[in-house]
Amino acid sequence: MPRKKSPRRTPAWMRRLTALAIALGVIATLSYGAGAHIAVRYLNPSFGAWWNSNEFAIIECAAAAVGMLIGIRIGARLVNGGALRNRSMIAAVIVCALVLPIVGRLSAEIARLRFTSGALANGWLIDRFGYDVGMFSDKLLVAGVYSIKIAAFALPVGMVLFGAAIAILMTAKPVGDAAGAISK
Repeated sequence: MPRKKSPRRTPAWMRRLTALAIALGVIATLSYGAGAHIAVRYLNPSFGAWWNSNEFAIIECAAAAVGMLIGIRIGARLVNGGALRNRSMIAAVIVCALVLPIVGRLSAEIARLRFTSGALANGWLIDRFGYDVGMFSDKLLVAGVYSIKIAAFALPVGMVLFGAAIAILMTAKPVGDAAGAISK
């Protein structure tokens, strides 16, 4: 039996933007967790100093961007109208870019809240791999979990902004209709 509906594809620009945010987040998270800013400072002192002072903000903003972009993509899958969906995605991405520093900061504050007590993973990693490797692995794990938590807290913001863009664009009259109504 043939399939009646074709799957809705995400536009290429949205896939590239999401991939860029993920790549930037992974690079910054690994750099922070591994202390790679030291090597960057050795190779290029001025860029290394900038990277060291900004890599944590890059982690926060990249993770928030990933969360909001995934939220927009989830919201877009719920809409059937192709033109309305594409215009709403563009509008939502622009608004997300404008509020990214605020959402990144708020999501980071929420992500810093501890939901458990103790350092179970830290102790296990040190027992399993030794102190040096265990502490290094723990720092990478903490940075990775922190990024995932920020993205998870930013995801609903992206969905809400996409929903707001849909609502605004659905209620707004197209420019051609408004011009026709004025001349009548």
